[in-house]
Amino acid sequence: MEKKISFIHCADIHMDASFQSMGRDIFARERRRDLKRTLEDIVSLVLKSNTDFLVVSGDLYEHQYITRSTIQWINEQFSRLCNKPVIIVTGNHDPCVKNSWYRIYPWNTNVHILTTNNPVYMDEELNVLFYGIGFDTFRQDQLPAMKIPELSPDMYNLCLFHGTIDMAFTQYPYNPVGSKELIEMGFDYYAAGHFHERNETLAKEGIINSGSPEPLGFDEQGEHGVYRVCLNKRQGMLQREYGFIPLQQRKYCEFNLDVGELESDTQVKAKLDKFLKTYNYKRDIARVNLTGRLFPGYKIDTKGLEQELEGVCFFTKLADNTRPGYILEELIKEKDISGVFAAKMQERISKAQGEEKRILEKALYLGLEALFEGKVIL
Repeated sequence: MEKKISFIHCADIHMDASFQSMGRDIFARERRRDLKRTLEDIVSLVLKSNTDFLVVSGDLYEHQYITRSTIQWINEQFSRLCNKPVIIVTGNHDPCVKNSWYRIYPWNTNVHILTTNNPVYMDEELNVLFYGIGFDTFRQDQLPAMKIPELSPDMYNLCLFHGTIDMAFTQYPYNPVGSKELIEMGFDYYAAGHFHERNETLAKEGIINSGSPEPLGFDEQGEHGVYRVCLNKRQGMLQREYGFIPLQQRKYCEFNLDVGELESDTQVKAKLDKFLKTYNYKRDIARVNLTGRLFPGYKIDTKGLEQELEGVCFFTKLADNTRPGYILEELIKEKDISGVFAAKMQERISKAQGEEKRILEKALYLGLEALFEGKVIL
């Protein structure tokens, strides 16, 4: 066998995801458009790189939210590939349930959907066997009972897998399997999906989790995209080549911004305006954690500031992690417990140095918070 094969491996696109947690309809609509742009880019990449086929390892769409019009649009995208095969395994968000679009929609002839009842697709022209381990329900606590096909060393044998690998779950497992069990099946490459963070730790064994090509939340920071994979068999020896290709439309970012000692929303807004220049605020999705001790008596109007940023940023969420400030000189004059506590601590702080002084200063403010707020936020 001398002919190489190449393919684009992606997973977890989640077309028509709701994005409800962000609480803004305009944001959700634009993010669903981003998912479409990402799929368009994936199809274009298959054409531009002239790879042999496209592999989708589960969760292509959200069964709960997907519309027929979006399914039709997806099918139109796949039709751009003409005769290049699109191989899909079902995931836990798009399982092959009774009313699944995988069952009831007339997909293009180049689209091949692998299910528990129909897990194998043979591409005679490319000499490739595809085998899918996916979902027939939204929850599968164990792998479905399936018979692994007989694998020929004269063919390329690919397994599309959606689930969890090498993870100990006491509850809510999703197709759990050990990497050793997968490897012993004997496939040349395992196109894994389910977790949205890409993972190459088992790449030498032929197992790669591609992650989500478009991030879906603040827990999915960093670069996202797809993998281009090439396989070559020579004289019984398999060579694997792979490379990650970033494709995401936007990034999720999280920052800390110290607004300590500020005393008005105007001042905070001015500091935010300067801070916006440190990242691509018109494209990316940011959560800014406001930190520091504020001027006594001042509380930030985060909702009002977010509304002011709506016309400037694509989406920036503010989290108020600030602490109340105290005028110690005035507190010490008081004869109540807070005044006595502040005076005693200040006396100790004045005699301390280095790390001890820092710890005592922190203890002072934590103690005051306990006295005034009735709780301590560490």
